[in-house]
Amino acid sequence: MEARRRLTWMGVVILTLSVAGCGGEAEETSPPEPSPDPVAAVTEPQETMPDETAVPLDAPVWVELEPAVRPDRRLSVAGETNLPEGTRLLIVVVRDASGVSWRHRTQVGEAGRFEVGPFGPGSGLAAGGYTLRLEMSPGNLQPASVQAVIGAQGEHLAGDWVREAGHGLGQVIEYRTTYELGHR
Repeated sequence: MEARRRLTWMGVVILTLSVAGCGGEAEETSPPEPSPDPVAAVTEPQETMPDETAVPLDAPVWVELEPAVRPDRRLSVAGETNLPEGTRLLIVVVRDASGVSWRHRTQVGEAGRFEVGPFGPGSGLAAGGYTLRLEMSPGNLQPASVQAVIGAQGEHLAGDWVREAGHGLGQVIEYRTTYELGHR
């Protein structure tokens, strides 16, 4: 009986170690962001009075992302876009070598600017390649003032970064760029 308990205990320890992962480079990740629930998105309350004076977006969407390495070797990302003020965005930084990612939600501020961060573990990011992504929330999850410019389904969005949101939620913007972080 005692031998059986030891074998069971050893199995639990081995299973725990294999699930936790041994070896390799350990990195912390932010908790995964929940995917928008199409049902909740439709029933979620929105601003009641859309801006009647808003002009629909008539130019292709453009985005610029500028990563900056902080003294603690984590990244801050500043950006600029012609999306309307208040547009809800998700900024994601992915380490190319491991696929580990960090994410922050933000919204477009005055003059189309935004800044988020820091990205990365407290110990700092390892040298190597990173992919930076900007993802716009679907139109029906945007404030009414943003919907008045981009359309309730993003139908006024145009340009290289326009994608179908899936689940019938219209068009969104997904922008990607790369960044190479040098050695210390």
